[in-house]
Amino acid sequence: MMMVVYEEFRLPALTLLVQLEMIQHRPYTQKVDVYSFGIVLWELITGMLPFQNMTAVQAAFAVVNKGVRPTIPNDCLPALSQIMTLCWDPNPDVRPSFNEVVRMLEAAETEIMTTVRKARFRCCMSQPMTTE
Repeated sequence: MMMVVYEEFRLPALTLLVQLEMIQHRPYTQKVDVYSFGIVLWELITGMLPFQNMTAVQAAFAVVNKGVRPTIPNDCLPALSQIMTLCWDPNPDVRPSFNEVVRMLEAAETEIMTTVRKARFRCCMSQPMTTE
């Protein structure tokens, strides 16, 4: 007899990508996508899903009613931290446009690439050298 075990499938991050204005049934603009971008940027930086310890409903409630946002890592570049924080501001009028986000990323490009190169170098130096 074959047994099939199903794992619970939760998508709290998907709920968090449903922007505040949409959850609150308020009118919304392109700034809802800027909010989502801030969350996705956090996911890319951390390699995690936000609010993994919450159900989708709990996460949505915390975001909308308590202003909860993912915790920004201490070692996050200040420029990226600022972009995320601006993107997920509860007030859509405060969120930057995507043109502004692009300008901020371009302004931080040197800092970002320098950090990436240093991280790659440290990673390579921690690996044993082989003759192959």
